Amino acid sequence: MKLAAALIYWAIVALWLAVLSTVLLSYLRNPRNFGATRLLLLVLAVDTARNIVENLYFGLFFGSQYGLFPGAIAEVLGNPGLLILPKVVNVGAACLVLGLLLRRWLPQTLAERAHIDDAMRQTSDALRQESEERRRLFETSLDLILITDKKGRFLRVSPSCRTILGYAPEDLIGHNGTEFVHPDDLESTRAEMRLARSGRHMRNFETRYAHRDGHVVTLAWSGVWSEPEQRHFFIGRDMTEHKLVEEKLRQLAHYDQLTGLPNRVSLRHELAELLADGACARPTSIALFDLDGFKDINDTLGHSMGDRLLQEVAVRLEAVAGGGARVYRLGGDEFVLVIADCGDPTFAAGLVQAMLDKLTERFEIHDHRLFIGASAGIAVAPADGAHVDELISNADLALYDAKAAGGHTYRLFLPVLRAKAQARRELDSELRRAFTAGEFAIHFQPQLRLSDGVVVGAEALLRWNHPERGLLGAGAFIETLAESPIALDVGRWILHAACRHAASWRAQGLAPIRIGVNLFPAQFRDTTIVGDVEEALKASGLPADALEIEITENIALGHDEKMLAPLRALRDRGVELAFDDFGTGYASLSYLTRYPLTRIKIDQSFVRKITAASTPEDTAIVRSLIVMAHNLGLKVIAEGIETAEQAALLRGEQCDEGQGFLYARPLSAIDFEAYLRGNLAYAGQRKSA
Repeated sequence: MKLAAALIYWAIVALWLAVLSTVLLSYLRNPRNFGATRLLLLVLAVDTARNIVENLYFGLFFGSQYGLFPGAIAEVLGNPGLLILPKVVNVGAACLVLGLLLRRWLPQTLAERAHIDDAMRQTSDALRQESEERRRLFETSLDLILITDKKGRFLRVSPSCRTILGYAPEDLIGHNGTEFVHPDDLESTRAEMRLARSGRHMRNFETRYAHRDGHVVTLAWSGVWSEPEQRHFFIGRDMTEHKLVEEKLRQLAHYDQLTGLPNRVSLRHELAELLADGACARPTSIALFDLDGFKDINDTLGHSMGDRLLQEVAVRLEAVAGGGARVYRLGGDEFVLVIADCGDPTFAAGLVQAMLDKLTERFEIHDHRLFIGASAGIAVAPADGAHVDELISNADLALYDAKAAGGHTYRLFLPVLRAKAQARRELDSELRRAFTAGEFAIHFQPQLRLSDGVVVGAEALLRWNHPERGLLGAGAFIETLAESPIALDVGRWILHAACRHAASWRAQGLAPIRIGVNLFPAQFRDTTIVGDVEEALKASGLPADALEIEITENIALGHDEKMLAPLRALRDRGVELAFDDFGTGYASLSYLTRYPLTRIKIDQSFVRKITAASTPEDTAIVRSLIVMAHNLGLKVIAEGIETAEQAALLRGEQCDEGQGFLYARPLSAIDFEAYLRGNLAYAGQRKSA
C-alpha cells in the first residue's frame, strides 16, 4: 500500500508530462493559428509545470522512504526549507496565472464583449433595416403582395390591390382569395392552393381575377409557406398588359393586318389539324382564289385603292362563306376558302361559283366604280391530297388551269393537271439544257409589200433543233419557255442573233429589210430592255429603224404602265413598234392611242375567213381594222395569208404588207438569204418591166 502511495505521484507526473507534451506539440505544429485558446493553453501549461514539479518532489521523497530510491534523498528532501518549495511553486504559479488573467484575459474578454455588443447592434440595425425595407416594399410594391393563413384567408394585403383589383386592402382582409377568382380558373386555383397548404413551395401559375369594375385581370403568382409563422406569402404580378401584347403578337403572326382574315400561318396550322398529317384526314375542301385585273387597278389608281379593294373583297368572300366555311388571305390578291367536313366537290364548286359571281359585281370605292373578277382552283381532301402541302399544291394547279382557260372561272383538280405540271417541269429542265447546248435557232418568215411583192421585212421566229424529236416550232415549247427563268437570256440571244443576221444581209448588198423580234414578258419585267436593244444594235451595226419590236396584247395588259416608258424610249431611238395578233384581245382599240406604235399586225384568225364565199361580216372586220389603223397613221400587215384570193382582197383594201405560207414558210438563215436574193432578182425584173 505504501508502495502504491509512492508510485501514484509518478503516475501523476507521467500524466501531466503527457498533457504538457500535447500542448507543446499543438503549439509547435501551428503556432500562428493557435486561435483564441492560446491564453487558456498557456495557463494550462503553467499549471501543468507546477503539478509536475510538485508531484516529482513528493514522488522522490516518498519513493526514498519506501525503498524505491536511496534514503539520502528523503533526508535531503525532508529539509523543512525544501518542504515549503512545492507550496512556493504552487503560489508562484497561481500568481502567474492570475497575472496572465488580469493582464491578457480580462482586456481581451472586455474587447470581445465590446465586439459582440457591436455585432449585436449591427445585427439589430440590419434586422430593423430589413424589416423597414420589407415594410416599404410591402407598402410601395407595384405587385400585389398577400399574406394569408393556412386556409387562404387574407391577413395582410398590399396597397397595390387598389390599382390592380380596384379594392382597398381592408375590403379583402378576412376574405378567401377564391371569392375573386374568374369562374373558369377556379378549379386550377384551388388545386394550387391545396398544393400551397401542403407546405410545399408553390409553383408559378396564372389566374384571372374579376376587377371591381368588371374587367378581367390576369395575375402571375409565386408563393412560399413560412413554417415558423404559419403563414403563406404570395406575390402576384399583373400580366394584363403582357397578355394584351401577347394577343397582339398572336394577331400579327396569325392574321392579315389589312383584311383581318387569318393568314398563311393560320391556314397551314388549321389544315394540319383537319388533315391530321394524313393519318385520319377529315373530308375537307379548299379553293384558291386569284383576282383577275387587280394589278391594273393597283397600277392605275394606286396601292391605297388596291388595299381598299382587297378589304372589300374579303368582306364579300366572308359574307358568301357564312358560318360553314372560313376565308384566309395568303398575300397579294390571293385568298383561300376552307370548308371543313366537306368531301363533296359539287357543294364546294357551288359555293366557289357564288363567290366568283359576287366578285364580278361592281365595287364602289372613293367615287370609283371598279370591276374585277377572279379565278379559282378547287381540291378536296383526302382524294386530292391528305397532307397540307399536297392539298394546297393541287388546288394551285387547278387555279393555274382556270387562269389558262381565260380566268373568271373555277377548275376542279384532276390528276391530269399534276401530269401536265410534271411535264412542264421536265420541259423547263430540257429547255435550260437546250439553251446551254446551243440547240436553239432562228428562222425567218418574209414580209412582203402587197402592192408589188417586194420583201420589206422578216419576222424572227424561234426554233428548237431537238436531238430526238427534230426541228420543233415555237408552239411546242414557247409557253413553258416564257415562264422559265431562262426566258430573259433567251430573249436577249434572239435579239442579238436577229440583228446580227439582218446586218449581215445588208452588208452583202441584199434588200435593206427590217427585222421583227417578239419579246418575252420577262424582258418587260426586267429594267434593262432599252439597254439590251441598244447593245444589240451597237454590236451588229444594224440601224435602229431596221429593227421592229413586236408586243402582244397579253404582255401589254400585264405590264401596261411599266411598258410605256421603255417603249417610248425605244421609239425615240428610232426603233419601230408593232402590235402583234391585233384584234384578239379585250382592249386593243385603247392601246392604239396609248402606245407609240408604228404598225399593227392583223391576226391570222381574221385573214382565214376571207374567201370567195365570205359574208360581208367576215370581211368587214378586216376592212375596218385597216381603215382605223391608217386613220391613226399606222401601217398594217396581215398575218397568215395562204391563198392568192386572200392576198388580192387585202391588196384591194389597201393593206400595206402581208406574210404567210402563200409567200414562204419560216426559213433558216441560209434559206432566207437565198430567198432574199431571188426576191431581189424578181424586184429587178419588175423594175425593168
